[in-house]
Parts: sequence; structure tokens; C-alpha cells
Amino acid sequence: MSPPTAPYRRPGVITRDVRLIFADIDTFDPDRFVAHLTPGAVFRFANAPVISGRAEIRDAVAAFFDTIAGLTHHVHHVWEHGDVSIAQTDVEYVRKDGGTVLIPNADILTFDGDLAKDWRIYIDLAPLYA
Repeated sequence: MSPPTAPYRRPGVITRDVRLIFADIDTFDPDRFVAHLTPGAVFRFANAPVISGRAEIRDAVAAFFDTIAGLTHHVHHVWEHGDVSIAQTDVEYVRKDGGTVLIPNADILTFDGDLAKDWRIYIDLAPLYA
């Protein structure tokens, strides 16, 4: 018997790996970022106002990406409870001047199926711009 070509999924069981979402963010492509969101998703990044909808979120992410040269998420822990995933990470940012800074971060994502409908990012960006 040959091995299955895709991972086995029990009916009705949602499998999501937030590490894959962070890997897409690290490509520095806002479209890959919002591909993980429901059309009406709400999003809050640090102390910025809450925004909603893929287009508005994409524009905000693109504007933020314009202020940095790159980023990498180092995922330490992920906890899941029902439709909520909480990730503890360090984000390594590359500044426009080539310098880097590592900032601790926590994300809380509430899912509707395999897409996030609410995403809250708790991070202090002050060290990035210091």
C-alpha cells in the first residue's frame, strides 16, 4: 500500500498551523498575509486602531512593511483552545539601515474554519524605531 499523498484529516476536525501563517508573513508579501483572513476579518497591530476587511488590512500591512527591510518570526509556543490560537514569538526585524532588533510578541488569532476572523498582535514597536 502506498503512503497517502496528503495528511489524513478526520471529518469535522480543523487543522491549522500558525507557524505556516508566520512563514507567509515572513515572505514580506501583504497578499500572502491577508490570504489567511476571512473577508471581514478584524485586525489590531500593537497600539494601532482596529481595522477590518482584507483590503484595509492589506494596505496597513503594506504600509508597515514599507518602514522596515524584513522580518522573521521565531515561534516559541502555540496554545490552542477551540477556535483560538495564541502564539508566543520573538520577531526579528531588519531596519532600513540594515540593523536588526528582536522583539517579544504575542498573537491571539480567532478562527472561522481555517481563516482568522480576529487577529490581535501584542508588541511594543518602540525598539524597532529607536
